[in-house]
Amino acid sequence: MENTPNEQQSLVLLEDYLQKKSKQFTINDAAAVTGVPLLETKYSLNSLMLKYDCKLKVTENGDLIYDFGTNLHRRTERTWGEWFADIGATVWKWFMVSYKFLISIVLVVYFVVFLVIIIALVIAALSSGKSDKGSDTAGSIFGAIFRVFFEIFAWNTIMGNNTYRSRDEYGYEYDHYESRGSAVQRAVGKKNKGDSAKDKGFVASIYDFVFGPARVAQNPLANKQEVATFLRNNKGLINTAELQALAGWKREDADNFMTECLAHYNGNADISDNATLYGDFSEFVRSKDRAGEAPIVYYWDEYEAPQELTGNTNWRNFWIILMNSFNLVCSLFAFSAYQNGDIGNGLLIFLGWIPLIYSLSFYGIPFFRWVFGWGKNNYYHRLNIRKRLFKTIFQSQTSKISLINLTIAANKTGKSSPKEEILSEKLVQEVMQEVVFDLKAESYLDEKTGEFCYDFSQLDTEIADIDDIREQKREDKNLGDVIMEA
Repeated sequence: MENTPNEQQSLVLLEDYLQKKSKQFTINDAAAVTGVPLLETKYSLNSLMLKYDCKLKVTENGDLIYDFGTNLHRRTERTWGEWFADIGATVWKWFMVSYKFLISIVLVVYFVVFLVIIIALVIAALSSGKSDKGSDTAGSIFGAIFRVFFEIFAWNTIMGNNTYRSRDEYGYEYDHYESRGSAVQRAVGKKNKGDSAKDKGFVASIYDFVFGPARVAQNPLANKQEVATFLRNNKGLINTAELQALAGWKREDADNFMTECLAHYNGNADISDNATLYGDFSEFVRSKDRAGEAPIVYYWDEYEAPQELTGNTNWRNFWIILMNSFNLVCSLFAFSAYQNGDIGNGLLIFLGWIPLIYSLSFYGIPFFRWVFGWGKNNYYHRLNIRKRLFKTIFQSQTSKISLINLTIAANKTGKSSPKEEILSEKLVQEVMQEVVFDLKAESYLDEKTGEFCYDFSQLDTEIADIDDIREQKREDKNLGDVIMEA
């Protein structure tokens, strides 16, 4: 919906006020300085909250302060780190395509050799005794061969968007893409689920050996879709603590996301009697058809997938290593033949340098992935522990809990999945250093017991407040009868 001329003018005045005079203000401050009426100022603020990062603060007297930070930051603005990450991802993508093409060329060469051998065997078998059965067998063999040939150029190692549930080394379940199965198995009619390393095709295994299996891509709009469903299920009310439960946001990010939702979904910021800030999206709950809405999945039910090295079985990796080592050794013999004067410069490049560089890079790429992936997997592991602690804290019946009891409770949540790791107090305390800050909790040493404890009173107040407001609110979802059609 476009702004009216008056609203556009007020937006210009308000943005000028924001850029030159103040980054923190109440709606009354903005209206007084710009001379824009309060209602138009509110609409203009919604537009600015869509454009810039913003947080809402509540004073002890129940007033709202709009905080756009010390430096204005556009929501769509990207940092230098993000730009470099995007450039790196693009370069890596095209490198993978080029390298897979090189792998395909190598496989085609081997394919031609194998094809000649198989044709010779088939001709020998047919010459010894012709029969319909022999003809059918030969046809099946050739059909399988050509399927393998086309499979070489199927660079995508996954079967569409199909996924299955797998576990990492610590027992945490995560979504995993189904791998492309063997072309030969499909050719002979064997059904291949592609849901394990054993079901993966050999060509897909080679690609994954070099570049690793793809992690399941997350929908960039998933959080907004989830919040939309949550609002419709909960009378259009939500607060920052509930946003954190849904997406695991850090407090600052959750506050910023709240203002973005207020602007996107025409919500109103309100304050409870206990000074709890929440969003009221009453208009958003009215609907005609709710089919296709995203399911609500809490933060702790979405474990992070690890960065797998190859995703292959040990035997599959053994044969891949054997094949590449064969190329590597043969390239070294080419250098020896060159020293003896048996081959010239042209053959040295073709039989020596090209396979040598290719074979070394074939091992070098997964080695560097392993070096950098080790740090990523430590990060993902910590995130999964954080998710378990979030679940324990949000589902706890008490606002104060000791480190010992928190560890015990977190380990009890894993009893539904006995394969999950047992957390130690030391590990829980390390992860809690960040969680305490994100949930605006306090850590302290109990003078009576001498135990290290955590106080989540503010979090409990926020959750209790929004539950009370939700219980008292009457909602009207009835759209009524259609009285006019255009």
